[in-house]
Amino acid sequence: MIEALMGSAVWAVPARCAPHAAAADADALRWVGTTGLCETAEESLGLARIRPGLLAAWCHPRADAADCALVARWMAWLFLLDDRIDESDLGRDADRLDRHLTELLGVAAGSRTAASPMGRALTDIIDRASDGMPDSWQLRFRRHITDYLSACVWQAAHRQAGQTPELDAFVVRRREFGAILPSFDLVERTESGCLPPSLHHSRPYQEALTAAANLVCWTNDLMTVEKEAAQDDPHNLVLVTAHHRGLDRHTAARLVAQACEECLLTHERARHDLSSLTRVLDTPPRLRQHADRCADALVEWARGHLEWGLRTPRYDAPPVTPQAEAS
Repeated sequence: MIEALMGSAVWAVPARCAPHAAAADADALRWVGTTGLCETAEESLGLARIRPGLLAAWCHPRADAADCALVARWMAWLFLLDDRIDESDLGRDADRLDRHLTELLGVAAGSRTAASPMGRALTDIIDRASDGMPDSWQLRFRRHITDYLSACVWQAAHRQAGQTPELDAFVVRRREFGAILPSFDLVERTESGCLPPSLHHSRPYQEALTAAANLVCWTNDLMTVEKEAAQDDPHNLVLVTAHHRGLDRHTAARLVAQACEECLLTHERARHDLSSLTRVLDTPPRLRQHADRCADALVEWARGHLEWGLRTPRYDAPPVTPQAEAS
């Protein structure tokens, strides 16, 4: 239902692609091969089709080759884990999934040594991403990964009970199980430096971050609603809105598109307030420019994800199998 975004201001956000997409794709595929991440040939082929390196290049247009490859590995790891959860019974059994994710939660928290391919791959990602970044960023990145894994269990519990999440709770959890916050942490890395706490935790930057994160998640939901409806999975803002407000899917999609416009306006206001704050704090010009660039990069990430999403088969709804006519 991406047509609900026709005429949206999101299309005016610059969309640029880093020149490292093909190399990042190749690196990610080599990496999953050497780490033993892919369990089947079908997984390897699927990963090649959806191109995690291209996603990294669209979402981080100013990243250098090494950082683009790092983000592509992160995306490949996420795709594989998400699919194993969402497209199997594992994603509908919260107790079993919680046990399955114990090692990964320990790896993310730094309390456990990895033994499985997924665990070792996550260790590699965290180590590479943390190189040169301050302790505060490393702890934040780890915490956001654990939030993502815990939110996957939350999803499974709702699927298992046949429950549609409450709307307000869903909005918060959507950012978590969408893994957008650890992905946004990587923006600071690809933009050449961690923001100081005084700016990262400031109200304007957090408002800009939340607005951009919602924009990523909700435009994603507009692209994937048919796929998730076909899988009887209610974890999509269009489906949650339709359920709780008694609307048809197309009307709900228009409301979600309007909410995306509000995200853009919120981000614009927050971006302006951030610039004002850096002047009040007498922030050095170089750091002021870096803060502005990071804030801009968040909404550019959303635009890049949308651009990639329109080019990938990942969000295609599964084909409908015709039922045999009664004899």
